[in-house]
Amino acid sequence: MKNSKNEIMKSLFNTYPAWTVEPYVHWAVNVSLYSAKTRSYMIKKGVHFTETSPASGVVGAKDRWAEVIMPALGYSTMPVLDLPDGTFISDTTAIIRYLEEQHPEPPMLPASPIIRALAWLIFNYGTEGLFLNAQHCRWSFSESADFAAADIGRAIAGPTNVEVIKMMGESFQAMKREKFPTELGITPETIPAIEKSNQLLFEKLDVHFRHYPYILGGRPSIADAAMMETLHAHLGRDIYPANIMKKTAPALYRWTETMNRPGIVDAELSQVPQEYLDPDNLPGTLLDFLKLVSDDFGPQLEASVNAYENWLATDPERPEGAIITVDGAAMNRQKMGEMSYSPQGITIKRDAWPDIPNMHQYVLEVVDMMDAKEKSDWSELMQSVGGEIFVNTRLSRPINIHKHQPPYAYVLGEKALTFDNTDITPTFNNLR
Repeated sequence: MKNSKNEIMKSLFNTYPAWTVEPYVHWAVNVSLYSAKTRSYMIKKGVHFTETSPASGVVGAKDRWAEVIMPALGYSTMPVLDLPDGTFISDTTAIIRYLEEQHPEPPMLPASPIIRALAWLIFNYGTEGLFLNAQHCRWSFSESADFAAADIGRAIAGPTNVEVIKMMGESFQAMKREKFPTELGITPETIPAIEKSNQLLFEKLDVHFRHYPYILGGRPSIADAAMMETLHAHLGRDIYPANIMKKTAPALYRWTETMNRPGIVDAELSQVPQEYLDPDNLPGTLLDFLKLVSDDFGPQLEASVNAYENWLATDPERPEGAIITVDGAAMNRQKMGEMSYSPQGITIKRDAWPDIPNMHQYVLEVVDMMDAKEKSDWSELMQSVGGEIFVNTRLSRPINIHKHQPPYAYVLGEKALTFDNTDITPTFNNLR
């Protein structure tokens, strides 16, 4: 290494305004959906951070990325959060869990068990359930693809290297479109279902955000941060979906802006109490949104868990720590097999990944800690919005994260990965 880790971190901190003595460094790019999640979370959390990228020109940044972060991760991924001691985290959920523990105030996890379970459910939907929708809206339309490709090239090569930007952008587009049919099931036959899903998503949330500044009431939560993945980075920035959102869902678009700035709420909604919703008096706007989540994401969760259980059944004697994959640990996604589900009445066939079953464990953790009345209320709520799948779907064996030797992968765990008792090792990455 040309510089020590401490020297590089010192140079990063000294390059930016010293908001705190020991700021965090957020390695991120605007085009990245996962970067949108952690960025908005930290803004609303009030965590002071600086943002950089390997092409930023910040002294020591390129060396830090190439000589420390990349060798540890094994591949390029965003975001990564550098901690003041020089260690780092790359998985977005792990970043949020770590920061929530380190900075408990203001909480972004509701105290009410019912609302907290909703937060994790929407978190899973926003993080993984809408991934297909996001990819379609970016790469299926030339105007969006060209915009995104230029943004990607800029992030990798720097803002002035026009030829490299063009080359990398074109290469990225071609790679994405080639993988669509098998990885995500995006085909001419399935696109109408995806478009309908996006239309309904815009409609439901636009109505909700006319009355409430955030998904779960007058305060932001992890649910908002996760929904920013798709609704800001892709559907709110890429040309094709952004134009539709601005025309048909202006309140939703305003929410994407609000989530990227500090402060509490927009002036127009300042009368809304700055607290989470009452689980005994949930508004119809949220219930309508939850019905969409149940209709579109419920079958996806069920199909993902079934694929996981089918993978388990092929070798029931697999030991703890076995990588959950049919063909070796992939760089970004581990394939468990194939799955099919039918949002909006159209069947989508695609690769099955462990991400959704893994994150469902967070919902189950909250539910398992509820008392008898709370469990009954949760079941009744889910039944009222058609979400019985979220109540009844469980994993026969827990999923965990192998953090100690590459590849950093989903593995069979001894116990479920939980918020409260999981050892968070900052120097290791997962799959973001």
